[in-house]
Amino acid sequence: MKLGCVWMASGQGKRFGSNKLMADLSGQPVIAYALKAVPPELFVRKLVVTRWHTVAEFCQTQGIPALLHDRVDRNEVIALGVARMQGMDGCLFFQGDQPLCYGDSIRNLVENFKEQPNKIHRLSWNETQASPVIFPAHLFDALEHLSAKQGGGTIIAQNPHLVQLTQALFPWELWDVDTPQALQEISRYLPK
Repeated sequence: MKLGCVWMASGQGKRFGSNKLMADLSGQPVIAYALKAVPPELFVRKLVVTRWHTVAEFCQTQGIPALLHDRVDRNEVIALGVARMQGMDGCLFFQGDQPLCYGDSIRNLVENFKEQPNKIHRLSWNETQASPVIFPAHLFDALEHLSAKQGGGTIIAQNPHLVQLTQALFPWELWDVDTPQALQEISRYLPK
């Protein structure tokens, strides 16, 4: 089974006040943690989709290809990533501002996808559903043709019968960096 991984790293950082993906988190940019959370051996194709030159340059230093774009709407950004995942059996979508995910949680998510490869698999804590999400290939076309302002949540809402949850190891794995205050809180939960 061939899986791809797309890191969504195109947020404009309006609530944060700047490019949150390159904000310092214990000596590394936020995006570095999202990249390291994904066990590379599980994915045959990897791509960061970003509007930020600094993010693209950093990803390339880490050996991960980056697609630099100037799109505004979420649906367009998703379409850019999905278009490069053709031929994969599924694709993990990971938020670039989600630095506390553990590799073992991603492994569990992938194992569950392999057992049910036609389902949508989401990381969760109890009943709280979140990212990352693995979409099966049969939904790639729908992801490529989302209406303006829509995201993967639209496909999930249209197909609740396909959604399978994988419990994260810890609740904070689902947290993302939206504000400087969130970044400060997240720093307290980084593994020592």
